[in-house]
Amino acid sequence: MDFGKHRARGVTLVELATVVAIVGITVSLAAPAFNRLMARNAMASSVNLFLAQLHLARSSAVTRERRITLCPATDPSSCNDDHRAWHGGYLIFQDDNRNRELDASEELISYEEPARSRITIVSSSKYRNRISYRAMGRAWFSNTTVRFCHPDYPELNRAIIVSNNGRARVNVINLRPNSLFCRKISSIHHHLKESEMNSVPAVPTTDQAVLPKII
Repeated sequence: MDFGKHRARGVTLVELATVVAIVGITVSLAAPAFNRLMARNAMASSVNLFLAQLHLARSSAVTRERRITLCPATDPSSCNDDHRAWHGGYLIFQDDNRNRELDASEELISYEEPARSRITIVSSSKYRNRISYRAMGRAWFSNTTVRFCHPDYPELNRAIIVSNNGRARVNVINLRPNSLFCRKISSIHHHLKESEMNSVPAVPTTDQAVLPKII
């Protein structure tokens, strides 16, 4: 048997360079679309999670017939007074004495850790750093607009509007790159390690938090 007729053929340096160039071009073209997809998923995840916590706080107020408060928090032991720091975490507690602070004797209902994304979550003013629901499910004097801002994709920015009657709805904001509130706070968003920037997994969006008219 003549094994010489079945020699394996390698690739030339030119062929290898061509393949590497094609792969590089493909990756460079796909990267922006992939980054935007990850940003969109992170935005949907952040908005949906906050909506779920609002619903939990309101339903808890109704079922318990107690004042329930949602506030920004960097740990599960106390509230944070910074209305620009909701992305650093937030908690829900039963506010028995109605002082809008988590006291040692009060029950912690839920705590969400800081988000692993570049999205900044900010409520409308320093006087709106708490959202408190009464026993009837209303949020008197807690009505606010909570903005979700992405520094690189302003067209994805969203806002949750909480009315005095306690209902929450999602709105589109900042469709122009240089407009509205998100531009003013883009410099204060929290920083994470590069390996964590796009670590938020894609999640199914709800009807309320679906991201409309995104091109």
